[in-house]
Order: sequence, then C-alpha cells, then structure tokens
Amino acid sequence: MIVRLIVFVAIFFIGWWLYRQFVILKGKKAPTKHKKSSSESPSAEQESMVQCQQCQTYIPRSHAIHDQEARAFCCAEHLKAFNQAE
Repeated sequence: MIVRLIVFVAIFFIGWWLYRQFVILKGKKAPTKHKKSSSESPSAEQESMVQCQQCQTYIPRSHAIHDQEARAFCCAEHLKAFNQAE
C-alpha cells in the first residue's frame, strides 16, 4: 500500500516537472516568433524622440504635434502657450 503511494507521488512530481519544463520551453520560443530578423539592429525598432519646445520633455516623434516651422510640442496646450508667448 505504501509502495503504491510512493510510486504515485513520484509519478506526480515527474509529471509536474515535465509540465514546468514544457511551459518554460514554450515561453522561450513564443517571443522569437514575433521578433524581426536578427540581422536588423535593435535601433531599427526604436522610434526617434523629439523635445517639446515648451516643457523640454522628450516624446516619440509620432506623438508630437508640430507647428508650421516643424517645432515639436507634446500637446496642443503647449503649442498654444508657445505661440502666445512669441
């Protein structure tokens, strides 16, 4: 009776260990499917940053608001305040 219990516990822990190894292996492979090829540099994935003319903070170029002179601003309020100060 005790031998069956020991065998059952051993099988359970071996199964649990195999499951954990499978999850870890699957977790390591998942991000590589969506990454770009390794020949591209990491900087190709990064977007350039621009500095707001009003508050001097850096924001991604795609999020910036630009005026007629191509100056970057982080929000419409800062663009308006900058234009009023001129």
